[in-house]
Amino acid sequence: MDPLIPLILSYGCPHLVSGLGPASTAFELTRFFERKEIPRMVVLAGIAGAYIGTDIDLEDVCLATSESYGDLGRQGLSGIEPICLEGEKLKIDFVLRPGWHKFITSGIVERLGIRCGPMVTVSCSTGEARRALELRNRFRALVENMEGAAAAQVCDYYQVPLLEFRGVSNWIGELDREKWRIDQALRATARVVDQVLDLLVNRNK
Repeated sequence: MDPLIPLILSYGCPHLVSGLGPASTAFELTRFFERKEIPRMVVLAGIAGAYIGTDIDLEDVCLATSESYGDLGRQGLSGIEPICLEGEKLKIDFVLRPGWHKFITSGIVERLGIRCGPMVTVSCSTGEARRALELRNRFRALVENMEGAAAAQVCDYYQVPLLEFRGVSNWIGELDREKWRIDQALRATARVVDQVLDLLVNRNK
């Protein structure tokens, strides 16, 4: 069983399981906002794959400083190129650090051993080295996931800070799922989220 769900329930926090991919995440989170009072913040927790060549290890827990749609655009000779609509580039990048830094200070991040950096969201997870290198270099990203940018876009629209935590379960491009550490990454993420929620809840009492 995913340890994140009973953890969140123990704090009495409103929650949802957004489903897989950006479309489902955007739909479910928007519907959640429209049905309930807009929250002070959103905590997104899950797993991710790490790009080889970054200073990240399996089972590390990362906090997104920004989110980007990695495969939203047009395939060109140099890779995926941004699309322009009426002369303006489609917005694919969302800065997150200024929002969550009001709640989670650098001292807390360091004390909890959280790794911070940009994240990339894709609809189709990367399975080969060339694409992984392109995405890592283009966005200077640490990890790749399938929901974060969609959540960031919705939170940006409603002006709600997003704290996105991802436990690293695998290396990007590793296709043998027997070598993935999904359970360990989920438990590591749950430990960090537990400590963060404890800090936030007690601060507001």
